[in-house]
Amino acid sequence: LRQDFETYSSSFNVDHAWHLFRQIVEGLAHVHSQGIIHRDLTPSNIFFDVRNDIKIGDFGLAKFLKLEQLDHDQYIPTEGMGVSMDGTGQVGTYFYTAPEVEQKWPQINEKVDMYSAGVIFFELWHPFSTAMERHLVLTDLKQKGESPVSWSTQFPGQSNLLRRLLCPSPSERPSAIELLQNDLPPRMEDEWLNDVLRMIQTPEDTYVYDRVISTIFNEDQLVAKMQCPHESSKKSTYKNDNSELLDSIIEVSKEVFKRHCAKRFQISPLHTLDGKFTENSGKTVKILTQGGEMLELCYELRTPFVMSVAANQLSSCKRYEISWVHRRAVGHSTPYRFLQGDFDIIGGSSPITHAEVIKVALDLVRRFYNSKAIVIRLNHSKLAEAVCSWAGVPQERRQNVAEFLSSTLVQYCPNKADRKSQWSLIRGQLLQDLRLSEEVVEKLHKADQRFCGSADLVLARLRGTLFYDKSACKALDDLSTFLKCLRVWSVEEHIAIDVLMPPSDYYYTDLFFQIYSKEGSPASSSHEKLLAVGGRYDMLMENAWDNTHKTKPPGAVGVSIALEKFLPNNPSSDVGLPRIENSISVLVCSKGGGGLLNERMELVAELWEANIKFVPQEDPSLQEQYEYASDHDIKCLVFITEAGLSQTDLVKVRHLDARKEKDVEKEEIVKFLSEAISLQFKNPTIWS
Repeated sequence: LRQDFETYSSSFNVDHAWHLFRQIVEGLAHVHSQGIIHRDLTPSNIFFDVRNDIKIGDFGLAKFLKLEQLDHDQYIPTEGMGVSMDGTGQVGTYFYTAPEVEQKWPQINEKVDMYSAGVIFFELWHPFSTAMERHLVLTDLKQKGESPVSWSTQFPGQSNLLRRLLCPSPSERPSAIELLQNDLPPRMEDEWLNDVLRMIQTPEDTYVYDRVISTIFNEDQLVAKMQCPHESSKKSTYKNDNSELLDSIIEVSKEVFKRHCAKRFQISPLHTLDGKFTENSGKTVKILTQGGEMLELCYELRTPFVMSVAANQLSSCKRYEISWVHRRAVGHSTPYRFLQGDFDIIGGSSPITHAEVIKVALDLVRRFYNSKAIVIRLNHSKLAEAVCSWAGVPQERRQNVAEFLSSTLVQYCPNKADRKSQWSLIRGQLLQDLRLSEEVVEKLHKADQRFCGSADLVLARLRGTLFYDKSACKALDDLSTFLKCLRVWSVEEHIAIDVLMPPSDYYYTDLFFQIYSKEGSPASSSHEKLLAVGGRYDMLMENAWDNTHKTKPPGAVGVSIALEKFLPNNPSSDVGLPRIENSISVLVCSKGGGGLLNERMELVAELWEANIKFVPQEDPSLQEQYEYASDHDIKCLVFITEAGLSQTDLVKVRHLDARKEKDVEKEEIVKFLSEAISLQFKNPTIWS
């Protein structure tokens, strides 16, 4: 195209200019749909084939977009086409380089190519007589954003499109698809295609739709395409020498989940597109059948489980699932898949269920990573909202700001050097692209410095700052209670509060968390590996619950663990075969004493260490405890009383089927239960 421009002044033609620009935009639309940013689009990299059609080439500086891949280093997918986090290098040629690339914004997307296309669009419509004229005019266009007045007067529509393409804010530039749909002159082919699309969407007559599907599945065409299979189809997700290790990871995960009395709820890996819970529909892997039906590969394991709970009106249960989740791949590659483990508790009180869910995740993570390298980050939706209000972030921009900070800042440890250095890079993008004021950006920076870090220190600071906000104070109380539960269970990993961390999925409300590990990262780096995410999802349960049912939906909390993260690097401990799991569950009960929650939690921690399962409840009545045992087929009950603990230090063990009971010293309870379980409680001597 550069050579074509050299003779362009004598052969300029309006229709030809539109034709060339349309082909350039069509090429960009295809490139971007494959998850690629060109980053060096200039006339010198645009070529003509033998039919004189445009071809975009020289992808030496190209970068892959981060599609919604859930690569488990970034659980929060970005909306739209995607982003590249490699925005700090100087690429492209001066006149065609987008401002955000020159300013080294940390997050760029496909809109950098649209800026370059805008400059090329101007050159198509403004031929130059000399190289000097080109230099002067393009310099004004680059530095001042001004096109020649005479040209703007002659081509007002083109001038308006040019201003949009060269807009300093990437979010305000049109995408390639938007240009093709709205801004370019229509072609005869477009009208014909629109007619076909209208007929396809007509439910009364499926003839055209069936013909289109038949053509897509034409075996001769499919065989021809398979003559040159994509490289990705030859690659395996895991090496063969990892298969045994992967089996062990699955078995260890099952052991940990079952120790906490969870039962498996199997999720179908493929289901029909039904229009329910469409929040992730743009990110799922869709499959078209030969019969014209649209199917989806499993994107996440929680929503199908919630639908099952709602359909069966379950008010209390623990479940686990270990399965593959799928993500769209870049280009024509086959979909990516990742092994994920979910653990959920339906019903129960918020602090203790939250604490147990994190305890489950840590019990599993500790089998593969050093405890000292694990970091738990907490946040609360009400707290995040209060901090945004305190900082002055406009309501309509909060979601975009949260997503931006998540992908550029939150992946680093709070109060570490790498995170602090990010502010020099993201400040410009917050001001220009997200259009925040200097005051708001400064307050967000202050929030990162003061309200992100060690949980105890941050809680005190937040109470002093947000004392006027009742919902924020309630959130701080919830966090304090939750932290107390974790300490009772001796969760000693570093616990941080990160008020700038958004929930990893749309359905998490109230308290949510993420678990990271620095193990395997360079010693000088504060970039961590994300291992698990979770939180409360009552909203998802309420949306799935049928309004015709008389009962209210139960509370729900869960965690999703990236099990394939246990494969890379050298784990801190070997993945051995799981221990043989006993088949007896124990319910720790109380009589009086306000439920004796802390005392029961301490006893429970001892039982878990001995691989003895138990079921927690916060402050139930004696009848409720017996009913719970009956509903969950629990035969062994351990009773603690305030008097027993303070006077005799005895606890009572009762087996419902054997109709036997015995007072046991608290220090001997684990030993007694281990022996009794090994004998299935049938040997009379254990009760003597």
